[in-house]
Amino acid sequence: MSSLRRALLVAGKTKLNLQNCHFITGINYNGLTVKQLQELRGILRENSNTKLLVAKNTLVFKALEGTKWESLKPCMKGMNAWIFVQTEDIPAALKAFVNFQKEKKLFDNNLGGAVFEEKLYAPQDYKVIETMPSRDDVYGMMFGGLHWPGLDLVNTLEATAVSENESVAAA
Repeated sequence: MSSLRRALLVAGKTKLNLQNCHFITGINYNGLTVKQLQELRGILRENSNTKLLVAKNTLVFKALEGTKWESLKPCMKGMNAWIFVQTEDIPAALKAFVNFQKEKKLFDNNLGGAVFEEKLYAPQDYKVIETMPSRDDVYGMMFGGLHWPGLDLVNTLEATAVSENESVAAA
């Protein structure tokens, strides 16, 4: 396969991975074996609908150019594999990688910078993302917050109706 054809294939895969993507990060894959990369790819896919792509930084950046992911450019140094999280449960995807890293004792293969909601995050900012509630949890909190005032209103109206009935019965 010619290098131009291979480059076009990688750019196409990258653009395909960007569809429905919510979060992108790079990992330093220097020292990882092919078997470990395949295992990580499987774990990410199983646990969180996440794709892992090993590609040259320049090819990935060409695919990201002009998109909301373009701010990832400063992170395109060294040997990176790219993680495309295609679910809104981003903490689960990060946790799957961190657990794999701990299990295999791969402490040199850290997460690099990431883009989430068009903002570039440094690795030290990941704690914010890891502890972020999922969208379902946020909806649950919102609907729970809306539920209680309505329930309080119903209880107040019932209490008023009961006290009026007791007044009429006493008279």
